[in-house]
Amino acid sequence: MAIEKMKKVSITVIRDQSEILIKEIQKSGTIHFRNLELQELPADYFFLSKPAPVEDYELLEEKPVIETTLKALKAYIPKKSITSKRPRLTYEECCYYLSKPELKDTHRKVKRILEEKEALSQEIKRIKSENAQLEQYTFVDFKTIDLNCLSKVKAFLIAVKTAKKEVRLELEQTFPELYLEPLGEVKQDTVCLAAVDPELYQELKDYLNQQSIPILDVVFEKTPGELIEINTDRLKAAELEIGQCNDALKDLGHRYEELLIELDAVNTVLSRNQVINNFLNSSHVLYMEGWVPEKDIPELNRLLDQLLPQAYYMETEAVTPDDGEIPVKLNNKGIFSCFESITEMFSLPAYNELDPTSILTVFYLIFFGMMVGDVGYGLILTLGCFFALRWIDFKEKMRKSVKMFFYIGISVIVCGLLYGSMFGITIFAPVPVAGGGHKPILDTQTDIVFMLILSLVIGVIHIFSGLVMKGMNSYIQKDYAGVFCDSVLWILTLASGILLLLTGTGTLPFGSSRPFGIIFGICIAGLAATQGRSSKTIGGKIGGGLYGVYGLTSYVGDIVSYTRIVALGLSGAYIAFSFNLMSGLIPGVIGKLVFGTLIAVFGQTLNFGLSLLGAYVHSCRLQYVEFFGKFYKGGGKAYRPFRIENDYITIKKTNQEDES
Repeated sequence: MAIEKMKKVSITVIRDQSEILIKEIQKSGTIHFRNLELQELPADYFFLSKPAPVEDYELLEEKPVIETTLKALKAYIPKKSITSKRPRLTYEECCYYLSKPELKDTHRKVKRILEEKEALSQEIKRIKSENAQLEQYTFVDFKTIDLNCLSKVKAFLIAVKTAKKEVRLELEQTFPELYLEPLGEVKQDTVCLAAVDPELYQELKDYLNQQSIPILDVVFEKTPGELIEINTDRLKAAELEIGQCNDALKDLGHRYEELLIELDAVNTVLSRNQVINNFLNSSHVLYMEGWVPEKDIPELNRLLDQLLPQAYYMETEAVTPDDGEIPVKLNNKGIFSCFESITEMFSLPAYNELDPTSILTVFYLIFFGMMVGDVGYGLILTLGCFFALRWIDFKEKMRKSVKMFFYIGISVIVCGLLYGSMFGITIFAPVPVAGGGHKPILDTQTDIVFMLILSLVIGVIHIFSGLVMKGMNSYIQKDYAGVFCDSVLWILTLASGILLLLTGTGTLPFGSSRPFGIIFGICIAGLAATQGRSSKTIGGKIGGGLYGVYGLTSYVGDIVSYTRIVALGLSGAYIAFSFNLMSGLIPGVIGKLVFGTLIAVFGQTLNFGLSLLGAYVHSCRLQYVEFFGKFYKGGGKAYRPFRIENDYITIKKTNQEDES
């Protein structure tokens, strides 16, 4: 339930030594820098100014080049085993890739190949478009360019609407000297060869314009059929050349992993240059501020003493918990650290709030286990995560998520043993039954009412935990009235109300409902008197108090929401049982072995996926709505220290570091 304690640090360093310091701070990855503005500092700092933005244009231009090369080579990466590990390099080894000549040469080659491919692609596109046009005129069996060489007559091609035969007849009648020969059809037009005395050409042209009969401007130096054949040969050659370009890219595919390292190196140096924009400087010094986890302060002091023994000044100061700028770093150990992603998915806690992850973890495991509750599904989940963690080199965040599902799988196995179920088949039934036989500890056939009550009891405990967290948050924030009014009073109200209901209906066979009724009445009066206390007016206080009492009804809905735990558990059990029943109804030995097995495998796989999805979603909902809704505000600012950008590599501190 802890949030890492932070200290605010301010460091002043001799400007000439600042580059060395910034590199070492980046390697340590401990300081979350603050973006400084001069007006936020005391007047004593008047000699400082905002440094000019650092822009490394060479690297900024290099980054898209690397990304383009990676994109081009991605399809040609040598196959790697899923168990292969990411490269392990020191900071210096990573930065060396910025100047590695083999990679510069790879970029040049890839650029040339891509340009060639682009030119070939454009040529292929042009050829295909040209062939599509030529295919319309395959009926033309002569070179149309030769029509321009005739001296005795003026010859050309025209297009007459095929459906309007009268237009062509009228044309022939108007110009009896005209030679008109239909050659073929293009879409809705008939292409005709027209020949006329040159002296009549202008008159004919004017007539054609009046009748909207176009003269075709098609010039073929060879017949369309011959041109199509030439284009087809060139198309095949261009496609062959593209294949050769792809082969050339494939030959460079072995550089892909090195290029990823180069990209990490570029991002690392760019972030180092850009972080300077957060600082203030003068002609002699560089001034920076940020937050560091309290436990890392001694190591930071040691680093500065070793690196710049006489060239820096560092001051640390305690933070104000209410300061919304303070970054939040969750500090959970063991199994609890794996469930931090569930908390973060909703919102990080504010610095002056308690981290709910540890309590969330306990209830999340209970909810998820009861909603799935099958030994077989739990074994698949646990073993799958176990071998993935053993063989696959995950990034830290993904590794935590896989670990989370490993622990969830164990919870599913435990609840599966309580239900006695493995893939919908009863395998564990230790409880004797009157009249003979045995049943599971929680039988999904006969113990439904008990399971329903159990889920409600767990829900009440969960809600009470949220109210306790509310009181603890109020205490931390020194809202001592809130400890009683918003936590203790609500707990007493709900507890007395539940006991009043149980004793009044005879569900509890002992005790009288009278004392619980008195306590409940006093608590209701207390809520009415205190829930509107933040209002400044009498009317506001009364209205707020009454509205607070009305809020008691929402707890009924909250408690009922926990019935989804048993509902999902029962639905999964019945679906698994149904598919097993269907597979068993297939007649014949061969039918059972083939079709029965297929039905069982398909059904169990489907139920496994649906059960995990449903349990994940509804377990989160119970945490975010019923639990967090009682005390959690969130809105914390994530702790993002200035560090090495290593998306594709694992950073080691020294060359001697054990790489096992």
